[in-house]
Amino acid sequence: MDYGIAGRVAIVSGGSRGIGRAIATTFAHEGAKVVIASRTQSNLEETLAELEEIAPGRVHGIAASMTDPESVKRVVAESRDRFGPISIAISNVIGHVIDAAKEGSGPGAGTFQGMEAESYREEFTQLLVSSWALARECVPDMKDQGWGRICNIGSGVAREPSTHLPHLLPNVVRPPVAGMHRLMAARLASDGITVNNILTGSILTERNRSYWVWLAKERNITVAEATQDMTDRIPLGRFGEPSEMAALVAFLCSDQARMVTGQSIPVGGGGSLHL
Repeated sequence: MDYGIAGRVAIVSGGSRGIGRAIATTFAHEGAKVVIASRTQSNLEETLAELEEIAPGRVHGIAASMTDPESVKRVVAESRDRFGPISIAISNVIGHVIDAAKEGSGPGAGTFQGMEAESYREEFTQLLVSSWALARECVPDMKDQGWGRICNIGSGVAREPSTHLPHLLPNVVRPPVAGMHRLMAARLASDGITVNNILTGSILTERNRSYWVWLAKERNITVAEATQDMTDRIPLGRFGEPSEMAALVAFLCSDQARMVTGQSIPVGGGGSLHL
C-alpha cells in the first residue's frame, strides 16, 4: 500500500526510542522527511545513524524537551527551515517514568497522600501542554497545505483507569489529553486535518520492562513470573511490538485514512473490551 506520505515532513517527539523510534523508522521507509526530537543526545545520535541508512538526507534530529512550549517552537521552526512546511505531527511524550532502580519509585508511589500539587502540574505540562504546543505550532502549515495529520500516542487509561498501574498521575491526566484531541479533530476537520489518539496498551517497550521489575519487587516474585502474569492478561497472549503500533500510526497519517478523525484507538491485544 502506498501511504501517500512520501515527501511529507513529519515531526516525531520522543522519536529516539521505543514507539517513537518505530514510528520514525516507518515514516522513513515510506519516503517521508523525518525530524525526531529527544531530550537525550546519545539516544538521538544512535537513532539518527540508523535512520540515515534508510533515508539518507531525509532525517534530522533535534535535542529538545517537548514539554517546553518555547523548545517546541524551536523544533518546528528548525524542521521547517530544513525540510519545508510540516504535514505530520506525532506527540509521543511519556508521563510519570517508572524508575525501578530507585527505592520507593514505581506506580505505587503516586498515592493521594503521597503527592503534592506540583506533581499534578508537572504531569499536565508533560502530557497535555506538550501535545497542545506541538499541534499549535504545526497547524498553520497544515492549513496552508489543506492537509495535515496529528496523532497523539496516549494510553489506555485515557478510557478506563488502570487498577494494575495504581499511580494516580497517568490515570488522572490522560483522559483530558484525549478529550483535547477529540475537540481539535472537530475544529480542524474542515481544513483537511485529521486528529487521532492512540490508546497504548500492551506494547513491548523499555518502560514496560521497568514495570515488570518493579512489580516483581512489589509482589516478591521473579521478573519472569511478573512478565508472565501481565502476558496472561492479554487475550492475544503476547505483547505487541513497537513496529505494530507504528504501522497503525502510518495508516492514520496516510491519504487512505482521510475519513478517520477524532478517534481514540486502543492497541493492546484485545485487552480493552469497550464497544
